[in-house]
Amino acid sequence: MTKRIKTLVVTTAMLTLGVAIGAMIPALAQAQATEARAAITAPSADLITRFKVDYTGSLFIFPLGEMTVTGAKDSNSYSMRADMRAAGLGKIAKDGNMWSTSQGFFRQNSVRPINHVIQKLNEKGRRVEINYDGAGNPTSSIVPRFGSMGVPPANEVERRNSVDALSAIMQFMSIGHVYGSEPCTGSIPVFDGKQHFNMNLTPAGNKTLNQSSYKGETVRCNLYMENVSGYDPEDLLTEEEASTPLVIYLADYQDAKMWVPVRFDYRVSGIKVNIRATDIHIVTAPKE
Repeated sequence: MTKRIKTLVVTTAMLTLGVAIGAMIPALAQAQATEARAAITAPSADLITRFKVDYTGSLFIFPLGEMTVTGAKDSNSYSMRADMRAAGLGKIAKDGNMWSTSQGFFRQNSVRPINHVIQKLNEKGRRVEINYDGAGNPTSSIVPRFGSMGVPPANEVERRNSVDALSAIMQFMSIGHVYGSEPCTGSIPVFDGKQHFNMNLTPAGNKTLNQSSYKGETVRCNLYMENVSGYDPEDLLTEEEASTPLVIYLADYQDAKMWVPVRFDYRVSGIKVNIRATDIHIVTAPKE
């Protein structure tokens, strides 16, 4: 049971980030590629959206932890940060405390990250940093290095055609506004420095929520996590876990052109994990 709870906590949290699920006043890291730097600093629209969303997670009635996601975006670029703090049963997961940042820009069919950092706050303190050149090729720095890069490891094509977890969440929130006309559609390939997986999205109707941070209509979105490469055998999802969706409730913030996750539910083998937004602050205003 301990391993199962740990798996659910870490998987759900990473998806929320971004899983996620996996952010702050934006902390922009220096872009590495000249072309990428030019793209993200190019003149953009007159409006900028700044957002901060606080989440709290629970296993049944037992607390798991808290997460804060913050960022900024305009029509050209985005910046995000996620801070995760374990509490209660969440402390079973040794990776429960961490922060992560990402920045990038919007291209025609998807986001393109420039820089991504994951900093674990456990005893090992592993830091993963991925920089992308102008062609989208990633270069990773991992300290200390993983003992294994998985079986099989993610190959060069898989890494190049993927985005980091936070950028995946930005793309996920942009589907239906920036990309296409309907939310929760398609598949987003993700590479986190070791593991490569797909976030497969399927709409599942609407639901009216009545929680402290948000009251109103939402789109219910089923997110299936598909393991692809870079996994050690013990880290692979079971068949039941892979076929059970993370249910995400999306609220439409039209001025910001974002579908914002306000609730997450994950139920498998009698275990129920719930993550709710407790405070949402989104402001779209002219640039100063």
